Amino acid sequence: MKKSTKTLLIILLLLILGIFIHPKKVVYVPKITGKVIDEKGNSIKDAVVSRIEELSSINEKQGYYDYTKYKSQTTKTDENGNFELLEKSRIEWIHTPLDLPFAWCFGNFEIEKDGFKTYKTEFDEFRQLHKDNCYACEEIEFKPIITLKKKE
Repeated sequence: MKKSTKTLLIILLLLILGIFIHPKKVVYVPKITGKVIDEKGNSIKDAVVSRIEELSSINEKQGYYDYTKYKSQTTKTDENGNFELLEKSRIEWIHTPLDLPFAWCFGNFEIEKDGFKTYKTEFDEFRQLHKDNCYACEEIEFKPIITLKKKE
């Protein structure tokens, strides 16, 4: 193969890779501010609130992606039952041209308190399409009021 053909193929390969690999795609995780109450409407102090996120990894033995849920942020409710999980961001270095300019934003969390049943969000319970003039889930906020049930 001629040297000019090899050079052209290398340039073409680099251009194709450039379509799929872009540095610094910032991904935002929405802010969640809410209140935790009991079944009578009383505020619950010191309930532990944790944001739940998924971590993906490659299972090399089986040849597929594993998804593990983990608690990425934890806080406690104040004397009025209020809590706040701040918006956060992470940087993803590899993405494809199929990354579209819209995104669904999810707010997944768990609340634990002694004497009460643990509350976990259900799939798709807190979901919103991103707002105009923001990047992905930037500036999205969920404001749930969660009622914890007593253990029987």
